Amino acid sequence: MGLPTKRSTPQPYEDYSQVLNFVIWVLAGYATIFIFLRLWGKYYRGRRLWWDDYLLIFSWLALILGCIFQTVDTTLGFGRSQHAIPLENIENSRLLATIAGFFLILAAAWSKTSFGLTLVRLTRTDGFLKRLVWFAIWTTNIFIAGSCIIQWAHCWPLDRIWRQEVPGGKCLPLGLMNGYNMFVAAYSGAVDVMLALLPCKIFWPLMMRRKEKIGITIAMGMGVFAGIASFMKILAIHNVNRPRAGPGKSKLWSQAENNDLT
Repeated sequence: MGLPTKRSTPQPYEDYSQVLNFVIWVLAGYATIFIFLRLWGKYYRGRRLWWDDYLLIFSWLALILGCIFQTVDTTLGFGRSQHAIPLENIENSRLLATIAGFFLILAAAWSKTSFGLTLVRLTRTDGFLKRLVWFAIWTTNIFIAGSCIIQWAHCWPLDRIWRQEVPGGKCLPLGLMNGYNMFVAAYSGAVDVMLALLPCKIFWPLMMRRKEKIGITIAMGMGVFAGIASFMKILAIHNVNRPRAGPGKSKLWSQAENNDLT
C-alpha cells in the first residue's frame, strides 16, 4: 500500500524551517571564523598543528556537511510539523534528515574530543585532572557513538527509516530512542560544563596577569553555552511529538551545541 495522495483536512502546524536555516548558517559562520583564526594564529606563530587541531577541522567539515543536508531538507518541508510536509517529499525528507543528523552527531563528538585533548595537554602535570578529562572523552564518545548507531539501526530493514510502507519493517519504540537521546544530551551537557570550568583551576594558580587569566578562562569556558544548549535540547526532544510540533526546536538547540568549536 502506497502513501495517500492527499491530506484529509488542513491542520495548524509549527514551521521552523526558515528560522532553522538562518540559525544553522549564522552559527556555522561563527565556527568557520573561529577555525580560521585558530589556524592562522598557529601559522603566524610558526606552531605545528596537533591532534586537537585536526579533530577540530574534521568536526567543522562534518558540521558544514550536516548544515548542507539540513538546508536541502528544509526545501522539502523539514522543520514543519510532520502532517504539514508534502506527502511526495516525506521519504526524501526523512532520508536527508537522517544523513544530516549523523554528520551533526559526528561534529559534536569530534569537537568535544578536540577540546578534551587540548585540556589533556594543559593538565599534563596533574594526574587526577588528566584522568578526569580522559574519562570524560571516552564516556562521551561511547554514548555519542550509541546515538550514531541508533541513527541508522533503529529500524530494519534499513530503508524502513525513511520508507514507512516497507513490508515487515520494524522500528525501536520512539520512547526508547527519545529517552536515550535525552540521556546523551544531559550527559554531554554536564561534560561540556565540567570541561569549560577546568581552565579556571588550570590557569588561576599560574603566575600570569589577572587580565590574561580572565581572558583565557572566558575564551576556553565558552563550552558552558554548549552545555546549556544540550539541556535545552532535552526539553525540545521531550516536546517533539506533540501533535502540532515539528523537529525544529530540537534541531536549533542541537546546532547551537554542535557549533561550540572552542
